Amino acid sequence: MKAIVLGRTVIAVAATVALAACSGGGSGGPSRPRTPSASASSTPSTTASSACGATTTYKSPPSTLPTRAVTLTTAKPPWPPPVLTQPEQTPDYVAAAGLPCSEEMLQVHYHAHLDINVDGNAVVVPQYLGFVAQGNNVVGLAPLHTHDNTGIIHIENSVPATFYLGQLFIEWGVKFTPTCLGPYCSGNGKELAVFVNGQRYSGDPTQLILKAHQEIAIEYGDSGKLPKPPSSYAFPSGL
Repeated sequence: MKAIVLGRTVIAVAATVALAACSGGGSGGPSRPRTPSASASSTPSTTASSACGATTTYKSPPSTLPTRAVTLTTAKPPWPPPVLTQPEQTPDYVAAAGLPCSEEMLQVHYHAHLDINVDGNAVVVPQYLGFVAQGNNVVGLAPLHTHDNTGIIHIENSVPATFYLGQLFIEWGVKFTPTCLGPYCSGNGKELAVFVNGQRYSGDPTQLILKAHQEIAIEYGDSGKLPKPPSSYAFPSGL
């Protein structure tokens, strides 16, 4: 086993990044990885490499997203993070989201929370979104990322900036539009809706601006019968 280390997170994976057989779904759907184990580490052990390109200061999303062609899956969940299924393409996914990658930047640091429910079933928001790999090594991190599978989104940047919910789904490699999430689309008696702090969001959800301690819920199900979304999330102390 080889340890892939970035900041406080250690991922133990096979040195060959072995993947299990594809779990099925639509075209471009990622293969399902072997489940890694995770433990905490307090000492950063890598710096961003050439896979990240020149380090830039992120201030706002580009006018058009995604910024380059990447596969956004329409397969059914689970949706594992690209760093475990397509590590060589992780720089492309982060760049397509209009984001840079580097070491963790904590000058600006806050968190939002995302819940996803499809026909009453929770969909996991996985750990390691926004992680960039080169070979078998994690070499960088986008300012928008996850460290665990609780649904907590970390927003960590060098300066105050604007981040969209849609950028998270691009770096995740999952199709997300005002009417579709992966294979789940509004119509034919079904409904896709986004809620912020318990209130239905009426704008383009891909451009929903992430803010500190938001509770965001994406609900898909029978039209007019969506469950009541949570109005808040109990963030751990210190977040």
